[in-house]
Amino acid sequence: MPAAHAATRPSFAWRPVFLVGLACVAVLLSLADRYGFHRDELYFIVAGHHPDWGYVDQPPFAPLYSAWVTSWLGLSPLAVRVLPAISTGVVICLSGAIAREYGGDARAQVLAAIAIGLSAILGLGHLDSTATYDVLAWTVVTWLVVRLLAGADPRLWLAAGLAAGIGLQNKHLVVLLAVGLVIGLAVSRRWDVLRSAWAWAAVGLATLIWLPNLVWQALNGFPQLGMSGVVAGRSSFEDVLMILPFQFILAGPLLWPVFVAGLWWLLRSPAAVPWRPIGWAYLAVLAITMLVRGQLYYPAGLFPALAAAGGFVLDRWLAGGHRRLRAAATLAATAGSGAAIAIIMLPLVPPSSLEATPLPDIYPESAEQIGWPELVDTVSRAAADLPPDERERAVILTANYGEAGALTLLGSDLPPVYSGHNSFADWGPPPDSLDVVMLVGHWDPLRHAGDLGSCRRAATIRNAAGIRNQEWEAGVWICTQPRTPWSEIWDDIAFYG
Repeated sequence: MPAAHAATRPSFAWRPVFLVGLACVAVLLSLADRYGFHRDELYFIVAGHHPDWGYVDQPPFAPLYSAWVTSWLGLSPLAVRVLPAISTGVVICLSGAIAREYGGDARAQVLAAIAIGLSAILGLGHLDSTATYDVLAWTVVTWLVVRLLAGADPRLWLAAGLAAGIGLQNKHLVVLLAVGLVIGLAVSRRWDVLRSAWAWAAVGLATLIWLPNLVWQALNGFPQLGMSGVVAGRSSFEDVLMILPFQFILAGPLLWPVFVAGLWWLLRSPAAVPWRPIGWAYLAVLAITMLVRGQLYYPAGLFPALAAAGGFVLDRWLAGGHRRLRAAATLAATAGSGAAIAIIMLPLVPPSSLEATPLPDIYPESAEQIGWPELVDTVSRAAADLPPDERERAVILTANYGEAGALTLLGSDLPPVYSGHNSFADWGPPPDSLDVVMLVGHWDPLRHAGDLGSCRRAATIRNAAGIRNQEWEAGVWICTQPRTPWSEIWDDIAFYG
């Protein structure tokens, strides 16, 4: 780094920052087994048992990790959630490290770590999700770019390219970060960076690491483009308008002013001139997300950089007049905001009480972690009731990959399980000899009556907690005497969603 910047850069307060990250990791691990698997986690584990360089809805990292860790630590929510918890701890520590690059002292670094640790990033750390690892990849790349913008050795761009390439094997959204940074550099007129051979070498390295998944996508007709179209098609104009206000909620119901102050500092402060591209990159990512009707959490990958700048601003505000009053207000906002995020996104409410709260409507992912054992038991009883000759010819067809994953992993002595949902469609169709069909989920048997034959409802799926999630009151249908072979109707059953 230039001598002037290196001389004024504070020391990294690694002990207190590490303690903040460690505390969040401990909370996440202590709650990991409180509910059950999320449907996506079940899907990832099964997908990892079909190793490949890609899947129709994601690159290979999350499925391969999920299958590997459960084979090593056993099949449990805690097993798949160890790495997400650690990833969140690393993101928290890197937020403090970015605050240091901005010139923040020990208190500013700790404030940055606390702010990001009590945002929705904490909730992402509870689940084995591609979004969790995506935030980690964005944060590592951003931390390196922050250093490079201040004049670090340009060879560090290769490290940024390495991190981006690994991130692209988890989720393609790293491309959105790259586009946002390029726009930020152009708006800030950082032509020195855009002309840097090392920066373009980083792009080449990231692409090279990403190449196996790109080749897989090309050989399979770029299915993720189809998935992106499905995601965008589900978003209404009202959903797009909600992306902006949801940024405040994700930052923390009472801590969002810290993130806004950080963004303002990056865009307006003379002291932040070297890092101006980061502020513009966030706005660019936010605008692109709204334009393409993306998910509201997409811009959250840059939250650590905003929290770091906000911690720097908050530290100076606390050092002003009325220190005790300002400290008390900060403490109250931190406690209230952190409690709200934890209650909404972490499994703190007992399952038996969850339905009586608005939480399943506010954060549906909480309800999707409950009820899988009951679903498996219901289907198992229906299968056991089949006459022996029908049982030998039976196949289970589920409406979504969560149901298929639960029956595959948590069931025993069941007929073979298939689904047309996303990559499960690639692992079918069933053999044509299996002509007794158990439909599981929210199906309309009349829609398939011409293919599946005559159907009767054998059971209804519920859960002991009374949670009205996606599987609540779904059916188990028994269909016999199908009129069309699986090989002919499978394309009609397969779908993205």
